[in-house]
Amino acid sequence: MTEIEQALFDKYTLELKLNNEVANILARDEKLSSFYDKTLQELNSPVGLANMVVTEVARELKEKELSEIKFTAIQIAHLVKMIEEETISSKIAKQVFEEMSKSGENPTKIVEEKGLVQISDSNIILPIIDEIIEKNPDNVEKFKAGNSKLLGFFVGQVLKKNWRKSKSKSCK
Repeated sequence: MTEIEQALFDKYTLELKLNNEVANILARDEKLSSFYDKTLQELNSPVGLANMVVTEVARELKEKELSEIKFTAIQIAHLVKMIEEETISSKIAKQVFEEMSKSGENPTKIVEEKGLVQISDSNIILPIIDEIIEKNPDNVEKFKAGNSKLLGFFVGQVLKKNWRKSKSKSCK
């Protein structure tokens, strides 16, 4: 590791609290490091941004030059912010990122146009839960009798019914 890479590694691990693996990837890749620094100027979320940059952005940069990618550091920061605010899940963020990679479209616009906002409103989720309980009386009885593993089944059914847009915490 060069002195510059070591200095970046130290900054990433000591100041920004990134894990060693992520810090090492960023410190050794000048393009990724530069992109990451630009995202940090937009959003103070070192770990969330670093994870997005070393996974999704790095994958894109393996195939393209920085000048060829269609999304910006600011857009990545906005995408990470939506995850942190629980507007979207990390799974949905991957879908949004794929669309950003193809179109260069703003992540907020993609989420709104495709209806990908997570739903945590109990007025929407409760009727779905009621329907699932009604359709699965045997599993309800087993759950009431102490089979707590069935909670995962019920949450999964709500997510499936609601196209995975419900926050799983809201379903429990």
